[in-house]
Amino acid sequence: MIGALTYEGAILLEIAILLGLIAVVLTYNNSRKLKGEVFEKPFLYFTFGLFFGTFSLITVTFLNNILGENVAFVHDLSFIIGMGLILLASMQITKFLKGLESFDKNLKK
Repeated sequence: MIGALTYEGAILLEIAILLGLIAVVLTYNNSRKLKGEVFEKPFLYFTFGLFFGTFSLITVTFLNNILGENVAFVHDLSFIIGMGLILLASMQITKFLKGLESFDKNLKK
């Protein structure tokens, strides 16, 4: 049984979940401030990546009894999706910045 004082439900894990949820909300709010800008989409990918990463922690902490044997699968899949979305956001930002760099080099010629 998972509880606040067991390893699976340790207070540090619950703090990590709380910080993850705060990061999701703040990152989403930042993406809304960039509406129509080039970094809006990567910020949304960061938001959803953080959400899935946090959800993976929620599954092993609070949903163990509900998911039963599937808890490890849901945890791992959520984490993989989250990291993939964060990677995609990083790649989009890098692609944009590389384009600016080459544009700048062409202007200096």
